[in-house]
Amino acid sequence: MALNDSVQGAVNKKVELLTKDFGRFAVRGTLAGVYLTLATGFAGVAGQAVEAHAKGMGSLVFAFTFGIGLFAIVILNSELATGNMMFGSYGATTGQIRWGKALWLVVITTLLNLVGCVLVALLLSQSAKFATMDNTHFISVLTEAKLHKSAWGAFIEGIGANFVVNMALVGAMFAQEFISKFVTVISILAVFVGLGLEHVIANFSLMTIAMFSSDPLPASMSFSAVALNWVMVWLGNFVGGGLLMGATYAWLNKTRYVYKD
Repeated sequence: MALNDSVQGAVNKKVELLTKDFGRFAVRGTLAGVYLTLATGFAGVAGQAVEAHAKGMGSLVFAFTFGIGLFAIVILNSELATGNMMFGSYGATTGQIRWGKALWLVVITTLLNLVGCVLVALLLSQSAKFATMDNTHFISVLTEAKLHKSAWGAFIEGIGANFVVNMALVGAMFAQEFISKFVTVISILAVFVGLGLEHVIANFSLMTIAMFSSDPLPASMSFSAVALNWVMVWLGNFVGGGLLMGATYAWLNKTRYVYKD
């Protein structure tokens, strides 16, 4: 199936579910946060274990295990806000939906993803792996580094992160089998994680885990610092995944010539 047909069908399903069956849309949006936070927790534990024995390797392990969350989102059909930035922008650029509807889709999905992240972070805080977590843990250190970035830096890195995430999503749409999707998602997603770029739902996961489990909290963790990070990264993600991937691929395929995806 052509990319345009796949995206058009996906946008139709998302908008119909959002407007006509919000309860089911809400569950799918919450599940995306659940899947990503479970994978983030696992990646953090793996990174912590490796870092203790091989200094500097923990971040590499984290990068290659974090993508399990996006793979689960893709194959289990849940709603990820940063993916919907691409789908919504694609649909709005082709005229399938209005820009207002595209933005509403993304905003609602973002809030639902946050609910899923909070629920899992609370659950993990009661587990053995996170019950003794302090601010030297891999997840706390990573959170601290993110909160030290400037608002402009978070915005710019947000552009890069969601550009890469949606490279993985578009690649997964072309891949036919689960193993192909797995290799595509894991390998491409490792680029943004390994570079330390900023993804708002990943930051929801990391920071809520740190918030509920780390004792003491990372030194830079305050309501204003977290809120500023989330807002600036969200805006950057919309530019990178929505405008630079979604709108660009919509424009590439709005042609009367044969070269279409």
